[in-house]
Amino acid sequence: MTQAYDDAGFRNETVILEAEFRKKDIISYQMMSTSVGLAMTIVGIVLVPIALILIKIIGPHVVNTWECTLTNRAVHVKKGLFIKVKKTIPLEKITDVGSVQGPIMRKFDLHALSFETAGQSSGTTGGALVKLIGIKESEAFRDIVLNTRDIAAEATGTISAGVTKAEGESDLLHDIRDSLLRIEEQLKQRD
Repeated sequence: MTQAYDDAGFRNETVILEAEFRKKDIISYQMMSTSVGLAMTIVGIVLVPIALILIKIIGPHVVNTWECTLTNRAVHVKKGLFIKVKKTIPLEKITDVGSVQGPIMRKFDLHALSFETAGQSSGTTGGALVKLIGIKESEAFRDIVLNTRDIAAEATGTISAGVTKAEGESDLLHDIRDSLLRIEEQLKQRD
């Protein structure tokens, strides 16, 4: 059996939005946060110039590998210069898209979006399955992802992320209630 793939390699999916990244601001943020972090230690002060040179040289290449695509079924994330990471997050599994903006990020007007899913375990990103920094108009991107998730949930009958409404659910509950009432009645007759 063969699957139909589009030009971007997505199986039976419609691309809704391609995220764009604020590359210059991301590099500036990385340089500033690294400098502040290293400057807090005696050894780190010596390493600041080396770290800044490496970020200036390697940083743009790393950021150029970042991709985030929203489709009608999932969020697809690719990143990594040396270690390639490719993740697909189905919309029905997304429970939240968090937005964080620390003090250094505020200076560059950057936000970090974190995609959290039902059933995920805590990882190195503080519980988030994927964390992306510096998406252009990140709050609007976040809203579009959540709205697309909600539209997909309505179309498939999903109540909340990962939970679907079973057919005949109401009938089953009525049957259980009736069984409990019969058991209760039999227990009363024994007393």
